[in-house]
Amino acid sequence: MDEERNNFREDDLSEAVNKFKRSLISGRKKYFDVMEFEGIVEQLMEEGDLQSSEIAAKQGIQIHPNAIPLQLKYAQILISKGKYDQAHKYLNFAERVETANPDVHLLKGSAWLIMGNEQEAKASFGNAVKNANGEEDDILYHIASAFVQVGEIKKAIPYFVRALKFNPDNDLVLYDLAFFYDQMGNYKKSIEYYNRFIDNDTYNYTAWFNLGIVFNKAEKHKKAIQAYEYALAINENFHMALFNIANALANSSKFEEAIKKYEEYLEFDPDNDDAYCYIGECFLNLEDNLNSEENYRKALAINDENDTAWFGIGLLYWIQQKFDDSLEHIKKAIKFDKTNSEYWLTLGKVNNDGDFRDDAVKAFKQGAKIDAENTEIWLTWAEVLKKYGEPGNAIRILKRGIKNNNDSMLKYRLVAFLLENRKQKEAHEWLKKAMKQDFENINYLFDIYPRSLKSKRIKKIIDEFRISAK
Repeated sequence: MDEERNNFREDDLSEAVNKFKRSLISGRKKYFDVMEFEGIVEQLMEEGDLQSSEIAAKQGIQIHPNAIPLQLKYAQILISKGKYDQAHKYLNFAERVETANPDVHLLKGSAWLIMGNEQEAKASFGNAVKNANGEEDDILYHIASAFVQVGEIKKAIPYFVRALKFNPDNDLVLYDLAFFYDQMGNYKKSIEYYNRFIDNDTYNYTAWFNLGIVFNKAEKHKKAIQAYEYALAINENFHMALFNIANALANSSKFEEAIKKYEEYLEFDPDNDDAYCYIGECFLNLEDNLNSEENYRKALAINDENDTAWFGIGLLYWIQQKFDDSLEHIKKAIKFDKTNSEYWLTLGKVNNDGDFRDDAVKAFKQGAKIDAENTEIWLTWAEVLKKYGEPGNAIRILKRGIKNNNDSMLKYRLVAFLLENRKQKEAHEWLKKAMKQDFENINYLFDIYPRSLKSKRIKKIIDEFRISAK
């Protein structure tokens, strides 16, 4: 049967699809057998033509009312269109006829999952696995994919892992595990599964490239470069690997080498404004302001809406203490990317250095609104208020920051402010909270408020905490 299906698909599918499309235009229905209808529906779904695929499935069921493959295809289309109750009607019919068909249970589970009924979904998925008949890894892979489809990546992972127990070399499962662990920020696991995938498919340059990206995120820049080089060796035309080698070199502070690699990349893609921005950033780190600005200007000549280039030039003017010019360029960057909290933070800092207190506060406020988890915004905002003789407001801002951002650094900074303002009792309470959350960061308190090292009361609180923590 499978051989017949493959032969049909290779030789006759295109002709059958064309005949069906002509029948839609003419309004005259054509006869197709079950296998032909199934192929037509699949092809039209792949083309994204849900309306025509639905018509094909309906016509197929009218001619072949007991054909389970067509019932399933139609149910799949209905699920895609959000018609879950109708889909279940066809799935229930299919289940009565073919109770042991895992595809029926898979589709039912997917429908339940999309509808938010996870309990029913898991029951259907369990039936699919029970009836897998040696294809457990494939069934479990599709169950995991159903969870991914509804955005439940964490719940998908165990199904992917179970699939590997049945088939440790399933490339689809290995690749997806690597990809989704990367998305979850578990770089160690992602690297493990990319390596296992590559063991099975050594010359897959995309896998090497993705492995390089994960190594780079994990700050293993040397290994990232090696992975990118493998990708480039396998496919010498894969120039993005060259670009990422430059990124990894820059991330490991090898700025001169990075510049050479970016310039090598630009030979293949001379109009890449981002590459010029990265070169500009490298020169900025090398304190070569002239070449830095030149490359940022080259980026703007290609794309005058490149916010990174405008921001980079703004930084250069800030370094030169040309505050008005700096503010003008940073505001231009914000015009093209209003959601970048770093831009707002820097705008606040430059305003502060230019003694524009109100504008600085407005920038910090907007930055915190966009990204409350940016700890530096809250800390800098509080410091600016302190600078202008507003300790009460500084304390208030830190407390607001803590409500929106549970970073121990904010708590330790609050402790320092409270101690400076002789609010000892409240400072001690916040110190206990900060230590409980992250004791290792206590050195930050000592750095910003050295007098705390001489306080007997603080020393006693720290000693008591250490004893209780043992």
